[in-house]
Amino acid sequence: MKKRTLIAIIAILALAIFILLTLSMSSVLSSSGNLYLVIFLGFLLAITAGLLIKIIPNKFSPKSKVSQTTVIMKPKRLLAKLVFSNDMELIIKEYEKTFGREDFLGVALADNLLFIGKEHFKISRMDDGYYIEDLETKNGTILNGEDITGLGKQKLVNGDEILVAKTLDIRYLEENI
Repeated sequence: MKKRTLIAIIAILALAIFILLTLSMSSVLSSSGNLYLVIFLGFLLAITAGLLIKIIPNKFSPKSKVSQTTVIMKPKRLLAKLVFSNDMELIIKEYEKTFGREDFLGVALADNLLFIGKEHFKISRMDDGYYIEDLETKNGTILNGEDITGLGKQKLVNGDEILVAKTLDIRYLEENI
């Protein structure tokens, strides 16, 4: 039987029961004049019928083989942050963020900011984590002691050390949330 047909049958039955109960109770209770009780009971019956209309088709409808055998896994959510030597933290919220000298105001000495490019490196979020890429800067970016200038995207791992323009030490941290 189709789902719509089942819903229609349940709705008709609920309406018929509602009408019968309302008529029988109104004749019984009309002598005592308790019309509010009849209205309340009719309302209660209508709510019950509505719940049955909602629950029964979902309970007995056939489920596809895919939905029965497939496990849906949520992607791993990471909170990535950059921690500077003075314990200041910069949380990375975007899927792709370009860092330059303006991002490090107040963190690096003013003289050292001159060595950091306007757009120095980029951190990107991929399915399997975060990646860092030097943007072909003059003074480069060093990841765990290796210069990554011109190497493209490099995967970041929790605890990685990033040295920006040989002047600014940054530690990369990530947490599962």
